[in-house]
Amino acid sequence: MEVSQIKVQLQALGFGTAVLDNYRHPHRAYHNEQHLQEVLSFMYANGPVSDLQFLAAVYHDAVYWPRLKNNEQASADLFKSHAAGKLNATAISEVVSIILDTIEHKASSPAADLLLRADLDILNQPLNRLIEYEKGIYKEYQFVPYSTYKAARIIVLEELNTDGNLDALLDYVNTREPLTGVFCGSFNPFHKGHYNVLQKAERIFDKVIIAFGKNPDKQARSWPLPELISNRQIEEYHGLLTDFIATLDQDVVVVRGLRNSTDFQYEQNQYRYIQELMPEIRIVNIFCDKEFEHISSSGIRTLEKFDRHHSYLLE
Repeated sequence: MEVSQIKVQLQALGFGTAVLDNYRHPHRAYHNEQHLQEVLSFMYANGPVSDLQFLAAVYHDAVYWPRLKNNEQASADLFKSHAAGKLNATAISEVVSIILDTIEHKASSPAADLLLRADLDILNQPLNRLIEYEKGIYKEYQFVPYSTYKAARIIVLEELNTDGNLDALLDYVNTREPLTGVFCGSFNPFHKGHYNVLQKAERIFDKVIIAFGKNPDKQARSWPLPELISNRQIEEYHGLLTDFIATLDQDVVVVRGLRNSTDFQYEQNQYRYIQELMPEIRIVNIFCDKEFEHISSSGIRTLEKFDRHHSYLLE
């Protein structure tokens, strides 16, 4: 079902289309707009679909933050706030019931059964689609250390593997070795230039850990963590980078952001020291885009004294 069709139907029912913006949040790699389209396409192909079932589908993942445990309830509450004055109490209660059934994926009514089957239809897809699905889930849970994620993910997939259709996916998860980067720096603050490098690194790696290091030659980090990067795995370390790398539960590649040739010369010297301490270490240097090459944390701290620093910061 096309997004334009979803918007038309929402408007016809007296609802706005702002709820669809939630599915475009950058932390969503599987529970996104494409997932919503596929759920609704399945439902209409296996329908009929009532207006209330349509609304339940649109709102069932309207709130989705992997760190939270009450996403379904929050989605139902969002629906109730949007439906007030548009639907009667009985209709609102029915939609809420369908949404809450997605917690345990047990249908309390025939109306809910269609959404639940649509929501889990990905499990019936060929292996290439299952791997795409797995990579999306892994991205959404990238704030979790890999060993923790892998153990928990295997438990979930084994519970879902009722007829052996996920055997191949379980083998994939068991043997997969994601390509992981570690973007390290003092990041005081983590600004738009850093984020530009991070975005480039995330096109290369399956996951990038952000490591805040305590540099004895720089002042201690005093800036808060930007909300925009809060869904990544954030680590802090004191001492040598090589000692920190040795504590991680997987092989990683160190990512260093560069603004210009001066940065490159500095990093080249640092690399020689690091290589002597850890000969097997791998490092990739990524230049930021030209529009960010003048931004530095020290420059931002100077501009802060004159309240002229805000445009360089992330939200």
